[in-house]
Amino acid sequence: METWAKLFESNGRQVLVTKEYDDEDESHNLSVAIRIEGAQLSIGPVIKGEDAEEVLDRVFNAFNQESADNFTRKLVGCETVCEALKAINSSEDE
Repeated sequence: METWAKLFESNGRQVLVTKEYDDEDESHNLSVAIRIEGAQLSIGPVIKGEDAEEVLDRVFNAFNQESADNFTRKLVGCETVCEALKAINSSEDE
């Protein structure tokens, strides 16, 4: 069975990690998504090139509970998408 999605619970949020392929620009994407106020917020790298699928598989397989915890740590207390975007883009490490 091919695994293309993982779901984690971390810091009061669900984190959905998926592998995706975009036919239009022939890119492989890793999507890390959460929901805030019913809106989905997704971020992640776009990978192109000859070995893009292999790189995507390595990154996807390496994403684990600790990765989800690190991702959501900055989102603790965020109640809106704007607050979450600001927290994600903040360069401060807590």
